[in-house]
Amino acid sequence: MRHMLLLSLVLFSGFCSAQTAVRVKAFPGASALPLLVGTNQGIYEKHGVKVELLFTNSSQEQRDDLANGTVNIAHAAVDNAVAMVERARQDVVIVAGGDSSMNELFVQPDVRTFADLKGRTLVVDSPNTAYALQARKILLMNGLKSGDYKLHSAGNTGLRFRAMQENREFAAAMLGPPISAAAPAEVAAARAPCQP
Repeated sequence: MRHMLLLSLVLFSGFCSAQTAVRVKAFPGASALPLLVGTNQGIYEKHGVKVELLFTNSSQEQRDDLANGTVNIAHAAVDNAVAMVERARQDVVIVAGGDSSMNELFVQPDVRTFADLKGRTLVVDSPNTAYALQARKILLMNGLKSGDYKLHSAGNTGLRFRAMQENREFAAAMLGPPISAAAPAEVAAARAPCQP
């Protein structure tokens, strides 16, 4: 519903007309479902907004595309907007909704305890994004400091999942739906909820 609200705000702001496409970049996954439905069912166009929905491989790609004007709207967690302001010194407008992101920390089958992650590699989108921060908080709450493990940037949930499938050295990653529904059978028997 927050996606519809965001695009409704765009519609009523006079930002666009039926002749102007609004380019929206989102992460593939369950959080993009309302955008997919709205676009595929013609709901936005029915209300005078032509939405071109694009998917991102990583937070950095999405932030860069928003900053250089390739896309008009980035649909992501607010940490990306904060990074754009603090690191890239870009101006942003935040329209907030919210959900728990439904992410979970998945580990390889040989990881039985948090201590087993010491010296191993955690796969992240980017080290400074929300889900990497969630994972680091979970590990910290369970006795592992940032120097106890390595981070490897792989990109969005699907790319993190593939990295874990292809390389067992990648011991853990935050995964969200729909990928997380398939992950227990393929990657990990153990998982921990991301809520600290």
